[in-house]
Amino acid sequence: MNIIKLFIITAAVSLTGCSPSEPRPVDIFPEDNCSSCRMAISEPSFASEIIDDAGEIYKFDDLGCLENFRKNSPALRIGAMFVMDYDSRTWIPYEKSTIVRTGIKTPMGSGKVAFGTPEGAVTFEAEHPPELTASGGHGCCERKAD
Repeated sequence: MNIIKLFIITAAVSLTGCSPSEPRPVDIFPEDNCSSCRMAISEPSFASEIIDDAGEIYKFDDLGCLENFRKNSPALRIGAMFVMDYDSRTWIPYEKSTIVRTGIKTPMGSGKVAFGTPEGAVTFEAEHPPELTASGGHGCCERKAD
């Protein structure tokens, strides 16, 4: 009887190793370009990425570019999204982040910054309030009306 239990436990552990793993963020390299605006991702502090359900990775240099890409890709089947936490400079899942629009300069001008905690986001936003422009634009990645 003990041999059967051992076999079942061993089989369960082996099968667990074969199951698909959760998508993980990938590193940003100097040669990487934004999947939306095609600019080099020169400031990883503002980076984000989408991994589709087929495993293809889309990298972005500004949160505004990620938003624009999603808006213009309605058929995209998202497996996971990650953003760079501005405070810790580590990847966090998009759904666990707090994103605020601030007055700091981001690569494409959205001013959007991601944080791992709502408290960090609120404090940063208060210290760096967004600057309103006459056009209300958010940089090159915002789709303009015809």
